[in-house]
Amino acid sequence: MGFEDVVIERDLDKWNVLIASILAGFSKWGVLSQGIVNKNMELVADKLSRFFKIKNNIPEVDSTKDFKENLMSIIRFLDKELEMAGKSGLEVDGEVVTFQVVSKTCNFCPIGVGEAELEGTACPYPALIKEFANKFLPEGQKVKLVVQERNYLKKESGYCFIKFTKE
Repeated sequence: MGFEDVVIERDLDKWNVLIASILAGFSKWGVLSQGIVNKNMELVADKLSRFFKIKNNIPEVDSTKDFKENLMSIIRFLDKELEMAGKSGLEVDGEVVTFQVVSKTCNFCPIGVGEAELEGTACPYPALIKEFANKFLPEGQKVKLVVQERNYLKKESGYCFIKFTKE
């Protein structure tokens, strides 16, 4: 599938292409990895949380709600505000919250949108969501990522799965 097809199929805008291409560009220099993306998303999450606070547009969380409800509220907020994916969903299984994205609708994928050539992943979402959520979750409701097959992102059957649980 060519880049033109990706733009049309995913209904990308200039910001999707800009961000995904910036990330992908680092792969050409040999400095793109999931580890680097994870560390960078800590900084991005801090800036985004501060930005949304300044704009008085923050996710709805409540210390009377349980961890899973608050986390899902934050993920929905980020997905909507950043237009992360065309098709996504949340699933709860026990204490684990899974954010699943239809891979071909992801708007910021360094590989699918930015055309990065690398083995593995360089997905910004796991660390971004975790760090952003921890800026807004009530005291005692911190989140951590669940490792799946040695990674925080699992690609399977046309979906990307990111799992979270209470720290």
